[in-house]
Amino acid sequence: MEITRDKYAILGTLGDDEGFLTCSMHIAKKMDNSDMIKPYPEFEAAAEGLKSGEISCLLVPGAYPKLNSFIMDSDLVVSESFVEKIPALVLSGFHAICPEQIDTIFHHPATTYLLSELDINYRENIPVSSNPEACRKVMLNTETSIALTNQLCADHYGLVTYKVLREGIQMPWVCFTKKPQRVNALV
Repeated sequence: MEITRDKYAILGTLGDDEGFLTCSMHIAKKMDNSDMIKPYPEFEAAAEGLKSGEISCLLVPGAYPKLNSFIMDSDLVVSESFVEKIPALVLSGFHAICPEQIDTIFHHPATTYLLSELDINYRENIPVSSNPEACRKVMLNTETSIALTNQLCADHYGLVTYKVLREGIQMPWVCFTKKPQRVNALV
């Protein structure tokens, strides 16, 4: 049974101008239900874009730690939700083999839970706004850092994949639209 999705003029989600490298941009493109996909540096900025009329839909993954802030926002309404598989989540860097010790691991906050599964020593983990940003940070610190990112990003930036941490995750996704304004009838 094919699911019919709402059609949006402009869908906004987490991403950047380098392509469809975030899981969110990847899924937005796969949905194929918008005339245009607009990337934002963070979901909160996309929500502001929705409220101002810049976009007509906000796409957020269920794993986003602050998803509830959009659900509870009185200016937004859930227009649809669905489940779609995301790209593999991987540990990657520039070393030929995974180092046993590293200074920094860059990662998106949604992947924080996966840090407990790593069998390397690291000094600090630094949350960043997106998977592409994690990879770009590693590119600036090739000897001292690695990234917990998605396979699309690791491949795009030429990073070595050390370990696939999750593959085939069926992620819930939520589309938000601006709540229609109620017009008070004059009595």
